[in-house]
Amino acid sequence: MDNYIEIIQQNNFVFENTTTDEIINKGNIIIQNGIGDLTLASLLIKNNIIKCPIYNNIHFYISNMYDVNNIFTRFLFNIQLLKKLNTNIIFYNDPNISYSEWTPKLKYLSTIDNLQKYFNFDRIINDEYIIFHTKCRFHSSFDYNSLKGCIKEFCKNFISKYKIILLGERIIPNNFESRVHKITTIYNELLELKNNNEIIDLTKENIYDNLNFEDYLKDISLIHYANNNISVGHGGQFVSCLLFSKKFISFITPEIVPQDIFPKELYSKNLFYDWNVFSKII
Repeated sequence: MDNYIEIIQQNNFVFENTTTDEIINKGNIIIQNGIGDLTLASLLIKNNIIKCPIYNNIHFYISNMYDVNNIFTRFLFNIQLLKKLNTNIIFYNDPNISYSEWTPKLKYLSTIDNLQKYFNFDRIINDEYIIFHTKCRFHSSFDYNSLKGCIKEFCKNFISKYKIILLGERIIPNNFESRVHKITTIYNELLELKNNNEIIDLTKENIYDNLNFEDYLKDISLIHYANNNISVGHGGQFVSCLLFSKKFISFITPEIVPQDIFPKELYSKNLFYDWNVFSKII
């Protein structure tokens, strides 16, 4: 545990001797460890929607409760991300791993792009392009096979006037989180886009177990300058498109993204519950 605390303090974050029960009883928030959770929490803090301290339990990493390979690498990535965003967060260590029930409602924000000022987006590809994101995460009862069939059929016939970038991972490792949510990718289905389009494949075999902050900065730069970002499902790729792109559209489900989270205009321009409507918009 000492090496975790040392890195926390070296990066000017606070480590506090407290317990999960004490934090929750005081009405404070214990945040999860995903990229989407950390960036959305940072956004809400900077807009004074979350006004209480936010805590992060390093026992998640120490115990590796979700069976993640290279868990220390994930911890280092999160430290780099939070430092880049200049987010005030308090770390602690308690074997009682629990998270607050919080919904990151952004509908009260006048803008959702004010994290962009913390990044210098480098233009990596000068040509105009659109991005199809490979990660596919919904919920455990979602019919992934049906969606994959629809995507494959769509990609066989889709013709774009822009170059197409494939971005994300090609496989999802078998761990606790991927089994619970049945997380998968649509990489194989997106390869059908090669039938009628110029494809730039920038995917990586397995990002989940090999988070790299420099790669993340490159990815969000690509996202930022894309003529459009096209994604299905929820998670880090969805949040990165939401926060850092100039334009994006996503196929989502109301179980995870109900209509009272985001500003109303997003549901008519960017967020779609119906695959047929979504595919026509593309």
